Amino acid sequence: MKDPLGTCTYNLLYQDLKRFSKNGEYFCKELVTVFQQRSELEINYAKGLQKLAGKLIKVSKTMSNNSTYNAWSLLSNEMFTVADAHRILGQALQQDVILEIRQILDEHTKRKKPLDNAIEKTGKLVVTNWNEQLKVKKKLGGLTREHEALFSFVEKNKHICTEKEKQKMFNRLTKSAELQARVDENYFNMNMEGHQIRVKWENTLKTCYQIMQELEKQRIEALCNTLNKFSLHTSSYSKTLLHSEQQTEQAIRRVDMEKDLQNLVEDTCVTADDNKAEFLMADYFEEDGRTIMGKERRRDALKIKLQRLEEWITKTKKDKEGLEKMSVVYSEKSSRSSQKNLEETEQLLDETTLKLDLLEATHCKLNQTLMDLEGKPKPLHRFSDSITKFKDKDCEHSIVKLSRPVKIKKTPFRSRQSLRTSIIYKGPAKNGASHQDPAPSTGAGTASAQLSHYTEPQRTEPNGAHYENEDGEGAACYSLGKCKALYDFSSEKMDELNIKEGDLLDVLLKDDSGWWYGELNGERGHFPSTYVEELPVLHMPKSSVA
Repeated sequence: MKDPLGTCTYNLLYQDLKRFSKNGEYFCKELVTVFQQRSELEINYAKGLQKLAGKLIKVSKTMSNNSTYNAWSLLSNEMFTVADAHRILGQALQQDVILEIRQILDEHTKRKKPLDNAIEKTGKLVVTNWNEQLKVKKKLGGLTREHEALFSFVEKNKHICTEKEKQKMFNRLTKSAELQARVDENYFNMNMEGHQIRVKWENTLKTCYQIMQELEKQRIEALCNTLNKFSLHTSSYSKTLLHSEQQTEQAIRRVDMEKDLQNLVEDTCVTADDNKAEFLMADYFEEDGRTIMGKERRRDALKIKLQRLEEWITKTKKDKEGLEKMSVVYSEKSSRSSQKNLEETEQLLDETTLKLDLLEATHCKLNQTLMDLEGKPKPLHRFSDSITKFKDKDCEHSIVKLSRPVKIKKTPFRSRQSLRTSIIYKGPAKNGASHQDPAPSTGAGTASAQLSHYTEPQRTEPNGAHYENEDGEGAACYSLGKCKALYDFSSEKMDELNIKEGDLLDVLLKDDSGWWYGELNGERGHFPSTYVEELPVLHMPKSSVA
């Protein structure tokens, strides 16, 4: 029997992401096991650490090739070299690594279980509707066949029967026609309900897909934060561990969490527009020319069904036009409520478009049958080549392939925590002395940079810009220019600026994430770059005085 769920792109995407998530869960479980054993085996640490290093290498091979997982794999080299003086590190790992990853595992397990249940529940509804349509179709075919046989019998024998017998036969014929009409209406409504159930299942898949993708982003961020904490503890080791600490920091500095998150989105998202999905169409007894039903009766019945479809098509087109106008209105507004209304309208527009395509495809199929019946050439239609048939046991069914573009947004992710920790300015040395900038570090490397006990001399730039770094030490910060606020922005955190339309701000640092760092009325903080307009920089001529 044909699988009604096998051709859904959303289902394939969700299953691929689910396998990716399962590997991530397995990696985290193994990671917890590795560091749990490492903290318990400090007495005989050298021997136990070598075994764990090999285990870490093995489990890392099952993960995707990105800087976060690669960094964990490279840490196995450090585990081979560190064989003593590790009691403090073992206690720190118990609190900062094992506990945090276990919390992530427990939270993800609780959140993913309802997702699978919801998808399984809606998927069963799709399968149930599919099977019920096949049953009702078979029943309708049998009733129609019986009705036609009864009709033929009445027509042949009505002139030789008594009035009483004739009335009795007409009563049976009337009841048979009424029963056939009820089953026909039920079959049509069930077919219309089928696409609504299918759309609900696809929306459930899309929602669960996005939730699971966000969980995977959280997993990578948690692992990256764990790497930061690991670097924090290894940097406090004694001089005997200095060589091991340097190797660890080199591995962590190569971690680019933002790039890993972007790769996750790109590897698990599909945005192709040309995706086809198969839908079961309504097949009627009148379409089959091999039945005992007369030609005139077939033609009249087909015209009735075509008229019903045309009424539905007209109504659906009006609904679609209204939704398209609403979508244009909401897209021209920039408020959050308008954005939410736009998303809901686009979803309704997608459902209405699918409904219209199914109605037009059914109309195309019945119209071609009617043209064959009347001996006229078949009209061309955009669904003419999309309709196919397949046999299931002794019955033939019609399938139409419709375009179902994947509409999952690629949402670039950058945590505010990683943004804040990345803003550590290393200015040039005072009095023009040569100074070599340290290697830039992002993601996990930022924490180790903060622990390097590097003291910056205080320096005031020409316009007096100066600020304190996180350790309370002075660090120079040059103004990159000025910008003008286009909209009001209310801060949600302590390190953000409140700005009003028309305010002039000094830009001290720009970041690709869209959050800039600047100064307004003597206060400094972060603000969104999309709320401001950068002003042109006027270059002042250099003074000739030495």
